[in-house]
Amino acid sequence: MKSIAIHHFPRIVPEDREPALFNPILKKRFKNRPEERVRLKWTDYLLLQTDWPKSRIGFEAPVQLEQEKNTLRADLVLYNRQMAPEILIECKAESVRLTQAVAEQAARYNRDVDAPFICLTNGINDFWYRIDKGKVEPINPREDENFPIQETVSFSDLSRNTEYWKSHGFCAGNFPESDAMALQQTISHFWSPAIDWPINYLNFPSTPFDFGLQQYYRIPIIDNEQRLAITFLGIPQNTSHLLAILNNKGQNSGILSVNLNRLSDNHPDSATLIYSGKQEKTDAGKHLPIFRNGFSPKLIEQLPQYLMRFFV
Repeated sequence: MKSIAIHHFPRIVPEDREPALFNPILKKRFKNRPEERVRLKWTDYLLLQTDWPKSRIGFEAPVQLEQEKNTLRADLVLYNRQMAPEILIECKAESVRLTQAVAEQAARYNRDVDAPFICLTNGINDFWYRIDKGKVEPINPREDENFPIQETVSFSDLSRNTEYWKSHGFCAGNFPESDAMALQQTISHFWSPAIDWPINYLNFPSTPFDFGLQQYYRIPIIDNEQRLAITFLGIPQNTSHLLAILNNKGQNSGILSVNLNRLSDNHPDSATLIYSGKQEKTDAGKHLPIFRNGFSPKLIEQLPQYLMRFFV
C-alpha cells in the first residue's frame, strides 16, 4: 500500500551545499542519508497526524541477534503504555525495492524486539504484518480496527504553515509579507495528494548555482520523451526558489531557477535559465503568474505547462 508517510518530509538544517537532517525528538542533527530521511518522514507523520507520545518513540533500538557478533539497530520502535514494543518500523531508502529479503531482515530483528506489528517502508510504500503466536499475517492498517496507531488529524485537515515549510527546506525567511500566504498555500497544495505526480528525492553531485539542488521533487511526465522535476527550495541566503529540471530522453537538458522573492517584487531578472548551452536571466513573471492573483490551485496543477514555456 502507499505509505502513510508519503506526503511528509524530514526537517532540514540549512547549510551551504550539504544540508543536515534534524530529529525533532532527539534534538540532534544527522547526516543526510536515505534511510534517515525515511525515518524522519515517519517521525513527521507521527507528530503531526497522531497522538503517539514522543516518549514512546524509540530510535535505533539495540537488537542482538544470535548469529551476529555486533549489536544491530532497529530503525523505529513504537512502545505501548507499558513500554513494551508495539510496532517495529524498518526503514529503507526510497530507491530500495521492498522484497522478501527486506521482509526477512525485519522478521529477524523482530525475534529480539518481539513487537506484534511490523512495518517495512521505503517512504513510498508500506508493507504491514501482524505477528500472532509466531504466525506472520499481512494486514491493511486502515482496515484493522485493532491497529494501534490512531490518526487524530486527517491529512485534509492538516495545516502546515510557512514555518513548517521553512523548517523542512522548501522556503526561506524574509519573504514579502504581501505574498507570504500565497506562497504557503502554493507549496501546501503542490505537495498535497490532490496532485498525483510521483515524489522522489534527487541528489545532484554538482550545481551551476551557489546553492545545492538536493531536495524532494515531483516529477510529472510531459510526453513520451520529456519529464520535469519540480520543487520549491529555501536556501541559506534567505531566498525561496522554484526549481524545474528538464529531462529529455533520460538526460538532464535544462534547468530553471525562479527566485520567488524577486518574482513577488516584479523584478525583471527573477529567473535564471540554463538551456541549449546558454545561461541567461529572464523575467519569470512573463510566463509564471504565481503571485498575480493570489493562490490558485489550478495554476499549481498546470505548473508543468507554465514551466515548459521557458524551455523553448
